[in-house]
Amino acid sequence: MRQTDLYVLRRLLVALGAAAGALCPLLLLATALRFVDDIVERGAAVELFVALVFLALPYLAGVALPLALLIAILIVYVRLASDSELIVMRSAGVSDLRLAAPALVLGLAIMGVVTWNALVLAPSSESELRDLRSSLRDRFSVLFAQPGTFRQIDRDMTLFVQDGTGGSEYSGILLQDDRDPDRRITYMAERGTVAIADGLPRLTAFNGSRHEIDRESGRLTLVYFDRNTIELKLPSLPQRSRSRRERTLGELLNPSTEEVGHANVAKYKAEGHFRLASGLMPGAVAVVALACLLLGGVSRQGQSFRPVLAGAIAFGLLVGAYAMKAAVAKLPVLAGLQYAIGAAPILVGFALLAFGSRLRRSASV
Repeated sequence: MRQTDLYVLRRLLVALGAAAGALCPLLLLATALRFVDDIVERGAAVELFVALVFLALPYLAGVALPLALLIAILIVYVRLASDSELIVMRSAGVSDLRLAAPALVLGLAIMGVVTWNALVLAPSSESELRDLRSSLRDRFSVLFAQPGTFRQIDRDMTLFVQDGTGGSEYSGILLQDDRDPDRRITYMAERGTVAIADGLPRLTAFNGSRHEIDRESGRLTLVYFDRNTIELKLPSLPQRSRSRRERTLGELLNPSTEEVGHANVAKYKAEGHFRLASGLMPGAVAVVALACLLLGGVSRQGQSFRPVLAGAIAFGLLVGAYAMKAAVAKLPVLAGLQYAIGAAPILVGFALLAFGSRLRRSASV
């Protein structure tokens, strides 16, 4: 790679990092809004909330990375044109394809990252995300008892708290424990905390009493305590159906009719084709932007119009990819168009870049 190529590539990498850094807060905010109820209603710890947000990010990366690449290409090549660096390079005999080479190499690398993310990272992260949310909602719901309501931890254990002073700190505690078939135990305490220790939730109660009733004799035993730790029972996790977003590519392209239902087979296949085709989108975005910015030479009048045109076409391609996914779910015969949306701009744009210089020279002659 020549010195000029490395120069342009370095500028592209800096611009890509800046664009990704600018998009990251927006993505984090959009993702965090999905889990506000886990903080407000269930009182999830900040660490769990952060884990939920970052597990949700890989699915947004499929859109964020092509957009960041588009922004980087627009910034760098518009700046090269405004500083007359493109004119100097063309005067030295550099072709349009050679000018586009650094961006094409970067686009190829982003294609690989997006493909790996769509096929491996995103489904795995989505599965962990749904498992974690299911645990928060069902298995560890005892940590987020609602004040003034009876929380059925399991069939043989009930928790009531009068007030909550924090995520898992409560006052006015009543715990009914019927796990022992020979006795019934009731705990009452002024305050207490619920936390996970060794994978199990434990209630630490302060300034309370333990009421034990023998079921056969009816005898009551009363014990007062300053501090008592009670291990709570974990309810069994309900069987959770796996969504399309967390399934592997093989499961999507060859779905089981008995498992997903005949009516959903087309939707699963559309998701599988969309994942494969999504890897083409960074390349399509890059080639479209480069073709709009480099073809036709460099002119002052075109410097404002061409970036707008490139952004509009690239954004239209991204929107069209999602629209085609919905269309294929209804008409599976259109599956090939999911790949055409990404492949056609790459082929046409690459051909224009390859022969653009020749056409321009022929026109000048």
